[in-house]
Amino acid sequence: MTAELGATPKDFWAPDLSYVNGEYRLYYAASSFGTNDSVIGLATTRSLDRPVWTDRGMVLRTHNGDAVNAIDPDVSRDRAGGLWLSYGSFWDGIRMRRLDPGTGLLSATDTTEHRLASRGGGAIEGPSITYHDGWYYLFVSFDFCCRGVNSDYRTMVGRSRAITGPYADRDGKPLLEGGGTQVLAGYNGFAGPGGGDVYGDLYVHHYYDAADDGKPKGSVRRIDWAGGWPRLSDPVSGNRGIGHGPAPVRLIQRDTGAALANATCGYEGADITLAPTEPAGPADRCGQWRLDDRGAGWVSLTNRQSNKVAEVAACVDADGARVAQWGWLANDCQRFRLVPTADGWSRIVNPLAGRALQPATCAAGAAIQTWTTGACQEFRPEPVGAVLLSNRPGRTWRFVHTTEGWYKVIDTVTKRPLGGTEWRIDPDGLVSRTGLIERVRLLTP
Repeated sequence: MTAELGATPKDFWAPDLSYVNGEYRLYYAASSFGTNDSVIGLATTRSLDRPVWTDRGMVLRTHNGDAVNAIDPDVSRDRAGGLWLSYGSFWDGIRMRRLDPGTGLLSATDTTEHRLASRGGGAIEGPSITYHDGWYYLFVSFDFCCRGVNSDYRTMVGRSRAITGPYADRDGKPLLEGGGTQVLAGYNGFAGPGGGDVYGDLYVHHYYDAADDGKPKGSVRRIDWAGGWPRLSDPVSGNRGIGHGPAPVRLIQRDTGAALANATCGYEGADITLAPTEPAGPADRCGQWRLDDRGAGWVSLTNRQSNKVAEVAACVDADGARVAQWGWLANDCQRFRLVPTADGWSRIVNPLAGRALQPATCAAGAAIQTWTTGACQEFRPEPVGAVLLSNRPGRTWRFVHTTEGWYKVIDTVTKRPLGGTEWRIDPDGLVSRTGLIERVRLLTP
């Protein structure tokens, strides 16, 4: 490592331990953080009780200027018993090479490097592959770790009939084109859950504990399967609080009936616009948002598809400022508050001079900006799918829009409306036509 990198690394990363031919093989990575001047190495021992490690040397090397980064090694077997090493972080994503079962190093006879997943230079890393019922499943981490409670790391998955790919997500989008089906994202006290590994029917991952000063910790979840896709349980050590984070909502603009949307389904830098509401499906998730609590009555508008937040771009403190997406940076440009007006409508207000979100023109397709005053500034949050009410955790509800910003809140089992009346959504919960207040949070079941 020292010879290759020119210095002794302060840390070794992402260990992967496997047992092959009577020995334990420990693959590990070393790098300069944020670069792809990286090395994957191998050490072996016959016993873990009294290990005597033998350095087997370098397995893989990448340099500045290469299209891939040699970190996050993961060893997996195909159905014929062949051994494979997947690896990669950022740059062009996840790659794979065949291993020599005798040495544990790269195969000298099969030198093909397989591309498994890519986000075109975006944040993807930490591969782990498992086999289930005729399919290979590639788990990866999207977005950013290593920011404590501000980390937006999340766990995604795709599948393939062959271990070398091509992998696609549940919607059929190739992982080489940025696809991936989300199976775990931050909620309650679990910030940035990712960097995981599959072990049998368990998924082991790290996260930052928002309830303990953002300390990095580990968690174990069971994997079960439904319709050919994995689902992750709550942690075997117990969940935190009720539900799994804020319920996703559409933010419907009053004058147009269009919704606040990441219309291009893009990531960092993508503009926020008004877009027609979509039928349930992949495109519709780009028009759904989580109102994540950021303290003192402020929330971030977190896009369900991209996991990025709406922000006043470049923190421009002026009327007409552009609104786009970026990773959470915990600044005022990314904080908003829903300020009720009347009949269930609200202005979505940013701390910068109290400006509110407003389309540039009052029409679907218009870019969203911020203005101190103006027309078309009223929105209503419309919950999507089944919703858990924090004061009634034993059942789920659906919000059926009636008129203006009012809803019937229907029990999904009994089909009876909550309170026999209509409700509007308020920052503190629900308010009925008769003025009854339910101090409640709307959560994902």
